[in-house]
Amino acid sequence: MATSSPQSQRTPAAPQPPRAGARPGRLPRLVLAGAAYTLLAVLGVVAGTVCGLASSWLSWLWLTGPVGQGLAAGTLALVLLVLFAGCRAAGWGMGTRLGAGLPAAGWIAASFLLVSWSSSGDVILTSAAINYAFLFGGMAVSVLATALSTPAPVAPRSR
Repeated sequence: MATSSPQSQRTPAAPQPPRAGARPGRLPRLVLAGAAYTLLAVLGVVAGTVCGLASSWLSWLWLTGPVGQGLAAGTLALVLLVLFAGCRAAGWGMGTRLGAGLPAAGWIAASFLLVSWSSSGDVILTSAAINYAFLFGGMAVSVLATALSTPAPVAPRSR
């Protein structure tokens, strides 16, 4: 005769529904996402400021003749390509367009700060053709990278 043990007759307990308003892990995710978005915006400002200040070398190269103009144009193209890739990577990594838009907004804000007048009347970016290409090319590339960034597909959650 087969006897059934008490363990085989037990049914698993039904999972308890979560308390109303309690979502475990939700707040740390929001804090982490907020910190990541803030970091992306700050990195955009820092990159825009550093690259804007370094663009004075492009102005100097531009004035040295045809070889210097070729080097300046090639360097500018490389900088704009890295900016485009960085904004797209930020958007892909965060899974939102906002992830690409915040570094782009930081870059554009830094660009505006670099062309504004200071109390002494100095301007960081002068009116050389390569500086205009840097300024408007950087804005165009960052906006294009943001517009082309699409959110990553989200896998459905299993219950």
